[in-house]
Amino acid sequence: MYQRKRLKRSQCSYCTGRGYHQLLLGGSETCSSCHGTGKAK
Repeated sequence: MYQRKRLKRSQCSYCTGRGYHQLLLGGSETCSSCHGTGKAK
């Protein structure tokens, strides 16, 4: 069963701390919320 990933307070909640989004057709895109750092503002 699917479980939600727990985030630390310092991680960006939009990209779950990775700094990027994986696109469905391949490739990735930098997170617009944290600008690729993976850290919360």
